[in-house]
Amino acid sequence: LIQMAWNQVPAVAKNIAFKYNGPVGKYLRYVSWQYLWGGREYGLQFHDTYFEPAPEVTEALRRLNLKEPWQFDARKQRLSTAHTLAVHGEQLPKAKWTQWDQESWYLKPYLDEIEAEKKQRVESSGILPAYELKQEAH
Repeated sequence: LIQMAWNQVPAVAKNIAFKYNGPVGKYLRYVSWQYLWGGREYGLQFHDTYFEPAPEVTEALRRLNLKEPWQFDARKQRLSTAHTLAVHGEQLPKAKWTQWDQESWYLKPYLDEIEAEKKQRVESSGILPAYELKQEAH
């Protein structure tokens, strides 16, 4: 079952390297996404639910908006639709739920890039980037 489902993942998602990308990691990702995560009933992708006040997520979204604004806009539309449905206590019809083969993990490359930059900064100077300084000022 998992092999069949994983083979249906779009090429974009297949190229993403997760820390645990072996068969067990893939299986656990699929099972959690399919049976434990509730965002698919609202048409969301997994990264749509990442907590925006976190400085890393805010910076990843800023970079996404600069490099792939169409994906950023699609995210905003999905969140708006999900919010409207949730406020009214509704869900999408099951045929319109997000499917596993539609998942793209679109923030992963940006989050990995930010983590690598943070690690490099700690090893070199330890100076915080501007997006983290803004968060500390509040």
